[in-house]
Amino acid sequence: MVLQKKVYKMLESVVGPENISDDPVMLTVYSYQYLADLANPDSAKWMPAQPEAVILPGSTEEIQEIVRICNKHNVKIKPHSTGWGFWSGIVTPGVIQMDLRRMNRIIEIDEKNMFAVVEPYVTAMQLQVEVMKKGLDCAIIGAGPNHSVLASCTAMMGYGDKGYHTSMNNRNLLGVEWVTPTGEVLRLGSLGSGAGWFCGDGPGPSLRGLLRGWHGTMGGLGIFTKCATKLYPWAGPEKPEIRGENPQYGMVVPENFKVFTIYWENWDDQADAMYKVSESEIGYVIWRACTPMMIPLLLGKTNNEYYDMMKGMYNMIEDYRYYFTIVLASKSNRELEYQEKALKSIVDETNGKFFEFILTENEPLILLAIVTQCYNPRIFRPSGQFHTSFGAATSWDMSVKGAKIGEQIRRKYIEEEVLHDDGCGENFWGGPYEHNKFTHFEGLFEYDPIDPESRKAARKYIEEATIAVIENKIGVPIGPGPELAQILGPIYGNFHSWLGKIKKSFDPKNVSDQAFYAAPEEETKEKD
Repeated sequence: MVLQKKVYKMLESVVGPENISDDPVMLTVYSYQYLADLANPDSAKWMPAQPEAVILPGSTEEIQEIVRICNKHNVKIKPHSTGWGFWSGIVTPGVIQMDLRRMNRIIEIDEKNMFAVVEPYVTAMQLQVEVMKKGLDCAIIGAGPNHSVLASCTAMMGYGDKGYHTSMNNRNLLGVEWVTPTGEVLRLGSLGSGAGWFCGDGPGPSLRGLLRGWHGTMGGLGIFTKCATKLYPWAGPEKPEIRGENPQYGMVVPENFKVFTIYWENWDDQADAMYKVSESEIGYVIWRACTPMMIPLLLGKTNNEYYDMMKGMYNMIEDYRYYFTIVLASKSNRELEYQEKALKSIVDETNGKFFEFILTENEPLILLAIVTQCYNPRIFRPSGQFHTSFGAATSWDMSVKGAKIGEQIRRKYIEEEVLHDDGCGENFWGGPYEHNKFTHFEGLFEYDPIDPESRKAARKYIEEATIAVIENKIGVPIGPGPELAQILGPIYGNFHSWLGKIKKSFDPKNVSDQAFYAAPEEETKEKD
């Protein structure tokens, strides 16, 4: 399908000729996405389809007019903010890619009520720099500091290593401005009654669950143009002291911070320790970043240095495979002393040990990585590709159960040599959220995107992991999309059918691309 010239001209009149393109080179660029090979088994690099055009609106009003034109001429839209991953790409022909990069303002930071109002292209790093000046901090998900705050709040999901203190963004959403698939503008929460951005609900029935749910709509139910996100206290300085040189910067550890890496002999002792930590009400960050492989991946300045550090660690891997990094922070010296004493007592009671390698010269690097997630892109250093599985928000015991089962499944594919193994143990990452109200362990698996057998194994692993989640009643896993909804829906109140009803009601002409959300009601089949 090729976009009609008259429709192109109408869209061009809204945003100006410099902000719309159907140049084949530009369309090809937008069809390259991380994990595209899983969306399209025949390609290791490109999405199954290219956009018909790319359009860059600059305001809510322009988006509203674009949506109305697309409704009138039966053209589909797929918006994205920072556009990371195949969820933001195009799967079927006939879709316009709406890139929201021109909408990049931090509109408001309310220091007293601890929230910020942002547009779609504001990244977590941009927001963090500004809110730290006011003694505040924001959630940053595992995708890294370049992710869109608005997208993770309104339309996607993601866990992050500060979740113990800052929750996760799909739970931090407050007021929101939403252009629906029919071109209406809805302002939800306290914003809808003229009371400002501070609350995501009321008065009256709330639409917050409908507009995003757990995984989010991923561009399948209109465009979110502004939102407020909750902020949290920051115990560190307004301007952290940075040391080092590119590419190895570190944050000088403030006097009111302590950084520890601790390891246990098994998952269960580790879980017992985490329960005790939360009962003691201590801790600022509690996080496990997959296997011990992540330590040299983070600390190595170059690939050669990373490789040498890996070789040096192999004889320690067996001991350190069940580890956590814990950061203590407090404005009070006496409280910090109490937290440290309590932590050391808990570690002793649960047969844990402190990892001295991390407690010495590497503290600044570790702290900067945790607070800002700035080194997360280094996970792409090894060749090949990776994806994720499991990851339900549940109790420690159930998270540990999922990690044990997931590692058994992954190990089977590794032994068949169709998935890769770094040789560093259990490849699950995660931790507790909201001072241990729930936790998550998410299992990464590595494959070769240019090997058809490895790609096939990756998809089979995802299917097997999903079945294991259902059979063991572990909870709704990470990994959004209609296929997963069809499998899980019958187990969880036929939510896939409800998604279809919502889609039909709010998007009668199916203008918002449904690829990673849900088909309209008549296209779904409820399973008994």
